[in-house]
Amino acid sequence: MGSERGLNNPHFNVDMTNQSPAQRGSKTVLSSVEPDRPLETLLNGFLKTIVRMTGASAGAIRLLSRDDLELYLGASTGLPSELIHSETNVSLHCGVCGEAVQDGMIHSTDTSYCARRTEGEFFSACCQGVVAVPLDFRGQCIGVFNLFFKQHQKISADIEQLLRSYAELIGLSLENVRLSRENQRMNLVAERQAIANEIHDTLSQNLFYGRLRLSVLSEAVRSENEELVQKCLGDISEALDSGQKSVRELITHFRSQMDPLGLHHALKMLIDGLKVRSSITFEYRHPGMHPELTLEQELQIFHVIREALNNIVLHSQATHARLIATLEGDVLKFQITDNGMGMSSITSPAGHYGLTIMQERAKRIGSTLDIHSAEGVGTQITLTVGPPSMESS
Repeated sequence: MGSERGLNNPHFNVDMTNQSPAQRGSKTVLSSVEPDRPLETLLNGFLKTIVRMTGASAGAIRLLSRDDLELYLGASTGLPSELIHSETNVSLHCGVCGEAVQDGMIHSTDTSYCARRTEGEFFSACCQGVVAVPLDFRGQCIGVFNLFFKQHQKISADIEQLLRSYAELIGLSLENVRLSRENQRMNLVAERQAIANEIHDTLSQNLFYGRLRLSVLSEAVRSENEELVQKCLGDISEALDSGQKSVRELITHFRSQMDPLGLHHALKMLIDGLKVRSSITFEYRHPGMHPELTLEQELQIFHVIREALNNIVLHSQATHARLIATLEGDVLKFQITDNGMGMSSITSPAGHYGLTIMQERAKRIGSTLDIHSAEGVGTQITLTVGPPSMESS
């Protein structure tokens, strides 16, 4: 099928006064773009604007299918419902739409071909002219948009520029929608991975540790080692308690506990809560300024300190505890001390599951965790946090 092009267009109802087509089209169309709106609504907004400005009777946007074999109807305005059904999918080589896709040019013709291909009287009675404008993004064809007129149209240079401006905006908006959806998928994958990591670091290892201690418990029962039996029961109980706490946190609020006002405010609120729950006297000091921390650093620092403070409340039998934050250059240190009964075997945290998790959290952000304790003296834990550039990947 051939196409007709020309310089004069008496039928287009477009006011060209004092504005270029690109200027006028950009301001009008972009004002209706909202990234969170469904794609069909976005495309319909473009179509209605274009139809109104050009005096067309109807419009349609056709997008290239994934297999590059068809054009499917992405949006339409002014078309009768029975016609929309037959126009849902058309061949990539169908009429002027196919020509526009193939050669990247704007085409206009009468609707005789469309009338033969479709049912109903729309193209024979209500619509006599059709214009096909290719849609592309960075040189790659992504579809075509049509304008339907009561009479056959010829395309002037000014109108062609206007239509191409609209086509560029539609192509850009479609690409933005695609990128937005891709980013949403990536964020969802990242969030699920973070949840999986959290489950692995807490619940999974809690259960694994409990299973190991259960094997030791079984052997202790067979050998009637009462001391080891009690020790294993205590370890298993601690693992179950820790696992229950982890599940509760994951269910209620995966990223909870991190106050939007920042790390120091979150730590203050944590200590205020511990004061209510225990008779321990807590002291908290921090520098007025601290280096810029990433969200991941703040989150892991908070979890480490919370675990340490909870251990003091639950196990230390201390009467006084301190959390002191100091800044040395761009290195931030958190020192947690208590005057409790301490721990006799702290050379390795392997036998203390909570301490193992604290070590792993510190390592995740490229920080170090040093633990010093002596029975009857108390415990000192120092978390050293470098700048974000030192953060482990």
